Amino acid sequence: MPAFVAATLAFATAAFADEPAPPAVEPVAIPGPEWHIEATSQLMPENVTLDLRARAEGKHDGYVDVAVRVDPRANWLGHAGVGFDLFGGGKTVDLRLGLFLGGVGNVSQGALFGRPAVGGEVRFGLKFGRVYGHYRHLDGFAGPLEDRLTEDELRLGFCLTDNLRVHAQVIALNPGDKLVEGGAGLGVEAVF
Repeated sequence: MPAFVAATLAFATAAFADEPAPPAVEPVAIPGPEWHIEATSQLMPENVTLDLRARAEGKHDGYVDVAVRVDPRANWLGHAGVGFDLFGGGKTVDLRLGLFLGGVGNVSQGALFGRPAVGGEVRFGLKFGRVYGHYRHLDGFAGPLEDRLTEDELRLGFCLTDNLRVHAQVIALNPGDKLVEGGAGLGVEAVF
């Protein structure tokens, strides 16, 4: 019986050997997000803060952003945001609009989550070769609606490689009638 099975398999294999193979299916390449991880040290009038940020940017116009700022006095600010680029992810000019939700607080008061924060941001940026810069304005409310939260950031950076950037920035927190804090900082950004 095993010789019969072997002969049957050989015949079946020979019968289908002349048939063309089915065409290969080409996978569709869906571009993934570009990941940005950055750290900036800000020299403020009374202390030094550390800003940590992670951002995923879509190929054309969307982004998701998470940011945390801490200082030696145990103050912190954190938010997550989403937004889009009005110019569709252009290489030279971008204008981004976004919304954020987060919180502000002070760890020494025993409150990991102090007061909620909510608002929006606008960012205008330019890039020429390896040099880039942007102005970002964040406006919202923290805790009760009477506590306005604003931030203005002016950044100038340089792309060392395709995956590594350095930047200098000036930031003003809660500007307007009373300037609460402002400072300058240096940072590094990795792009994946």
